[in-house]
Amino acid sequence: MSWIKNLCDTYDACKDAVGICNENQATMLLPLGHLLTELNVIVYLKSDGTPYNAEKVKSSTKKLVCIPCTDESESRTSTNAIDYPHPLIDQIKYLSTQNYLDNLKKWMDYLQDNPKYLLAYQAIAAVYYYMVKGTLLDDLHSFQIPAKDKMVTGFSVSLNNLLEDKLWMMPELWEAWIDFYRNEDIAKRETQGICYITGNNSTYTQKHSKSINRASGNAKLITGNDDINFTFRGRFEEPSQAVTVSYEASQKAHQTLRWLISKPSCYRCDSQAIIAWAISSIPDVPNFYDDSYNIYNAVAQTDQEKLTLAENVIYIDYANALKKALHSYGVSSKLRKHVRRIAIMATDTTTKKAGRMSITYYRELSEDEYEERIDNWHNTCKWYQPFGKDADGVYKSDYFIGAPAIERITLAVLGKRRSHKDTSYNKLVKNLREQLVHCIFDGERIPASMVIAAINRASNPFALENTGAKNNSDCWRDWKYVLGATCALIKRYYHDYKKEDFAVELETERRDREYLYGRLLAVADKIESSARYKQDKTKKDDRATNAIRYMTVFSQHPFRTWNMLFTQQLNPYIQQLNGAGWYLNQIEDIKQLFEDSKAFESDAPLDGRYLLGFFAQRQKLRKDPKKNNGGKDNDLDKKD
Repeated sequence: MSWIKNLCDTYDACKDAVGICNENQATMLLPLGHLLTELNVIVYLKSDGTPYNAEKVKSSTKKLVCIPCTDESESRTSTNAIDYPHPLIDQIKYLSTQNYLDNLKKWMDYLQDNPKYLLAYQAIAAVYYYMVKGTLLDDLHSFQIPAKDKMVTGFSVSLNNLLEDKLWMMPELWEAWIDFYRNEDIAKRETQGICYITGNNSTYTQKHSKSINRASGNAKLITGNDDINFTFRGRFEEPSQAVTVSYEASQKAHQTLRWLISKPSCYRCDSQAIIAWAISSIPDVPNFYDDSYNIYNAVAQTDQEKLTLAENVIYIDYANALKKALHSYGVSSKLRKHVRRIAIMATDTTTKKAGRMSITYYRELSEDEYEERIDNWHNTCKWYQPFGKDADGVYKSDYFIGAPAIERITLAVLGKRRSHKDTSYNKLVKNLREQLVHCIFDGERIPASMVIAAINRASNPFALENTGAKNNSDCWRDWKYVLGATCALIKRYYHDYKKEDFAVELETERRDREYLYGRLLAVADKIESSARYKQDKTKKDDRATNAIRYMTVFSQHPFRTWNMLFTQQLNPYIQQLNGAGWYLNQIEDIKQLFEDSKAFESDAPLDGRYLLGFFAQRQKLRKDPKKNNGGKDNDLDKKD
């Protein structure tokens, strides 16, 4: 159970961050013995417990807030749930019970004898003196708030010299609850034993946290309450015979995991959450799921590196730049060996109603290993990738060299989701993401089925055409994303299975039949687009060329399709370019590289290498424009 130990160590290392937030408590590291809930009503009290206002929280302003809880109240279910109210803030039906008043009275009495918690005592006393009157429902009605049993009610108490009167925002209350609960409840329990996490003899708990990932509902990672059908199966009589985890260790681990999942760096898909963190006081580490460009810009760089890339971002090899940035290239202070440990974890649940969350992947690496494996992925799975949107929300028209983000790989392999709530698609996405995590961190080979699916999708551009694009130039953007990601996967495939490395730039001496046919297709595409531009330079013609239109059949029957393209479809465009002498020379040079006439005349289907040749030749023609019989290259290609 090293994952729990690492989460506990992270909580201890980050203890200075506990309770720190900017109004958004949903993303803060919670104190022990606390959970998050959503307020519906706020009752405003004077210091003597007199109500002077009540406010219903608008749906548009609702936020998750931090409230104290016991292990019983946090894990309560429908059975006997009414017997376990939260200590301070809860639903109206729980606040109306005698158990709630008794527990609040015990807490108030404990604080009264401890001058350290004067403010906390005053706040709790105000709530107690108000709630013991039993007028909550009447008061809410008097303030025109229709009361319902499930409305979560919080309190705001006006106290002198108190900067924060909202009780869920008071650090003094957090500390006061932890102290009281630890000394007056946990320490007095008879459930003592060896904690499997710390190795110490301490009070263990059989009630563990839920709602660790809000997208997974109330699912738990550790549970032993099903003694009929699932947990024991005849092996044990009591849950404690299987494993014992102390209350404090359980709280630290679950609060840390909840915090890490809530951070923007968590990689989510429905109920699946994938996190990577350093087991130290600075848990943030470089993301592994983004593309090379975005990861590079998130990693600290020297001023010289920033300046160099700012001068010309087009076609920069960000995979190589990322390697230097990860290892702080050229910075002597970074030459020391990294000693931090990095943990990568994936959690998921089958359904929100299942109540069970599982760890589907866990890996622990040194910081050096973590960076090296990210670097290896981004250098063996890199190709030209189209930029996304810039800071102003406008699509960039150029490319960078690097690995695609996992989201783009998902688009390439699985295509677009059919609807926002596509559960079958989500299952496929989760499986794909875990496979890629294994490839990145465990060195596993890229699944061949993944590469084949991406090749088939990239070979069918019309399936990815965005006919509803506002700008004509954006109608092929998804296909460009898929093509770049697919080429990267093909490059990685040949690295894994054939120990062969394809250069990102055009390899003019490569003699693979598939690669050469891809080059021919790119030249055919260029001839038609150049002729269109020459015919009307003012018109932005974003229609697919014949080379693109016939891409699917070309991949299956290259020789037959090429003959048709060259002798029929390209002929009028060749005439418009005054014979297209330069392009025809390129075609002849490529044909000369075929090993023999049989290789060229074979009509056997092409594998993914044709896409590498197609893309590399297309980029070469785009980056290195040539004049052809007085006609200039198509400026529209600058948006490709």
